[in-house]
Amino acid sequence: MEHDQQPEPTPERQSAASSSGRRQSPAGKRAPVIKDVAALANVSVSTVSRYLNDSPKLSEESRARIAHAIALLDYRPSRVARGLVNSAVQSIAVLSSNTTLYGSAMTIQGVEDEARANGYPVTIAKLDGESTAGLRASVNMVMDLNPGGVVVLNYDAVAREALAMLPDSVAKVAIAGDRVDDVAELDQIDLCENQAGRELTEYLLGLGHRTVIHVTIPGGGGGYSRTAGWEAALRGAGLPVPDVRHCTWNPKDAREIGRRIGRGVVSGDATTAVFAGNDEIAMGVIRGLADCGVRVPDDVSVVGFDDHPLADVWSPALTTYRQDFAAAGRRAARLLVERLGARSRGEDLPSRRVELPGELVIRDSEAAPRAR
Repeated sequence: MEHDQQPEPTPERQSAASSSGRRQSPAGKRAPVIKDVAALANVSVSTVSRYLNDSPKLSEESRARIAHAIALLDYRPSRVARGLVNSAVQSIAVLSSNTTLYGSAMTIQGVEDEARANGYPVTIAKLDGESTAGLRASVNMVMDLNPGGVVVLNYDAVAREALAMLPDSVAKVAIAGDRVDDVAELDQIDLCENQAGRELTEYLLGLGHRTVIHVTIPGGGGGYSRTAGWEAALRGAGLPVPDVRHCTWNPKDAREIGRRIGRGVVSGDATTAVFAGNDEIAMGVIRGLADCGVRVPDDVSVVGFDDHPLADVWSPALTTYRQDFAAAGRRAARLLVERLGARSRGEDLPSRRVELPGELVIRDSEAAPRAR
């Protein structure tokens, strides 16, 4: 079947622009491509490519004609095509083992806001943590897109493993986690979780609690973690460190842990304070305690971490440690944009580490221990 062929635009046809000053695409309804811009501006495709990549090797006359053609055609250059020419797509990829959690979602929002403000599209990839092969496949799938830089939400062991799989050549930022000194082209954002865990624990001890039980989230270990801060506060007070209660990300599992703690309280053990690894886990623990008739904070104090939007409206309102995840995401994207900009100028940036401390938010879920 034969198709009608649209003639290539020529300089003589430039007068065919509409009275509004906007020219219809020479290809009809299809989006204009770089070849259309070149024809309308009466220059070569390579000259348009140099213009799009802000090459200094371009006359002002050619630059003006190309700009006018782009405006008339309403041409939007393909970042993918430009990236293939430059060996890297000017985009940012975000790797996370769980994109549904409050902290992850807010961090991703921050990355997207800052990246968009700087003209960078964002690709979000959920890591496959079922096996090493699956994890490597999910990392490779992202790298096949050839992003300019990668942000890793380094919130658990899966993300830490993925970070180690990234090639040395790619610019990368890790948010949270332990300090990493042996990864090339890496900047890090420290959420000061160790300090936060210590502060929360010391606050509970200061109320008169003789110890604090800790319900940890996945990947909660490491010297920079909130768990390490909890342990340091207990040791600093000369107190024994109770066994950690390990939990998944699922608040239902935290509810079962709360029930176990609650049954112990009913049986007469000395538990009076619980520090949960995040607010959702704290809410699950509180529900589990309530299942056993244990009141918060009358019988047991419970504190969380992150300052989830529900923390303030939960019953009781949850004392927690606020982290500004959106700010962490924005800062991560900014670090990548700065590094990629330096690369384009032929400059090398040293590895950078940025601290973003949070703050203790006191509400209603903790109190001084009461005699039983």
